[in-house]
Amino acid sequence: MKGLFNRIRSVLTLGIAIIFLVNLFIKSNLINDCNLILMLIVVGLSFIVVSGTTLIIGGLLFGLSIILFLFYHAPLSVWQQALQENIYLVVMFTLVPLLGIPIRHGGYFEALQGVFRRYVYSSSRFYLLVSFVSAFVGVLVNLAVVPLVLQISEASSISSNKKLLSSAILRGFATCTIWAPTTAAIALIVQLSGASWILFFPYAILFGVMSGLVGYFMTMYEEKRAGKPFASIVEEPDLEFDVGKIVELSIFSIILISAIAVVSLLTGMHTVIVVSLAALIYPVIWLGIIGRLRILMRDFKCYFNESLPKLQNEIILFVGAGLFATSINYSHLGNYISVILSKFVGQNALLLAIVIIIAILMLSALGIHPIIPVTIIGGTVKAAAYGVTPTYLALILAISWAMGISISPSSATVIALSGLTGQSPIYVGPRWNGLYVLIASGVMLTTLTIIRLMGWV
Repeated sequence: MKGLFNRIRSVLTLGIAIIFLVNLFIKSNLINDCNLILMLIVVGLSFIVVSGTTLIIGGLLFGLSIILFLFYHAPLSVWQQALQENIYLVVMFTLVPLLGIPIRHGGYFEALQGVFRRYVYSSSRFYLLVSFVSAFVGVLVNLAVVPLVLQISEASSISSNKKLLSSAILRGFATCTIWAPTTAAIALIVQLSGASWILFFPYAILFGVMSGLVGYFMTMYEEKRAGKPFASIVEEPDLEFDVGKIVELSIFSIILISAIAVVSLLTGMHTVIVVSLAALIYPVIWLGIIGRLRILMRDFKCYFNESLPKLQNEIILFVGAGLFATSINYSHLGNYISVILSKFVGQNALLLAIVIIIAILMLSALGIHPIIPVTIIGGTVKAAAYGVTPTYLALILAISWAMGISISPSSATVIALSGLTGQSPIYVGPRWNGLYVLIASGVMLTTLTIIRLMGWV
């Protein structure tokens, strides 16, 4: 019965994605309405199976939105708009797992393990490689990076240091959530702020690199303070690995990100939609070039039976976020947030950034997922009202989100790593990464301020 239930939900979820992309070209209102009905069914089915923090957060988002719409007598058209506000995020999350098929079956997984076996013989190298792979692979597979990198890193005996391992994965993944268009954070933030990803990207990737460097030096300091020499040698077997596969993976990944940027720029199409189309097309091209196209059909069954049924969390959270943002705007409650912010910061761009970042980080540490404050602030604060650009606002929200998920006990990354280490999310999140988040946020905020004073953003 459960298997049948999951198959129905998988069929409907995939159907929503395909119908949405097809209707971008057909532009049929009837098809659009049918897709909305399908999404309502999928949301209902997803609520049946979600649990834990997702159920709490999703319940709050939907519950508060419905109360606001009913209280302010919102017409049916507003309900429809609200439910479809983030449908393209659902589409992206439905299709992006397809990008993981070439990575799993292109021979890259084994090559990456070989790199660990041959070169990772000290704690410093282990941290650098794990965090880099987490950032690099996270661009393509999002949260699936946690189990993937865990399996790869087990090739090194240093993986027994669970705090070092979890910090490397979490801080590495945080670097790509600041800029990557395939991640949920950037997709939502660009949409809420009205920023252009093409203008946002150069500064965001700089911040990603900076947060990665802060993470490395912080971990070096923490390991030495704990009496564990960060550069101590741990003997590893000197085994051969396929260098060509590492180069191949890098080339295909760079081409993918470059193609997304170019197509978005030339067509004016939303980056999230380009990512969704790329997730459908690029794996076919990739596997075709390396002569493994047959694997695509075989692994599509795994994607359909395993990846799609696990999407209930993303569906609940992002449909709920869209609903909540629209309800806040329609009820004009967001005006109070703008008024309060104006009293605190006036037209001071630096104070605006400080207040937003501190507020989101404090709420995150208390267990509130960053999606809630980011949705409220991004949906109600207009950049022009504070004398800043949408790019500046988007960068503030991106820093807040990336750092927020690093300490929030309710974030999926912290929860997954909590299960890995056997430690409470409070330890994995705020306790192990609180100081890192404060320092990294301060460094990025200082850099953002300098960039703005130079008139670049």
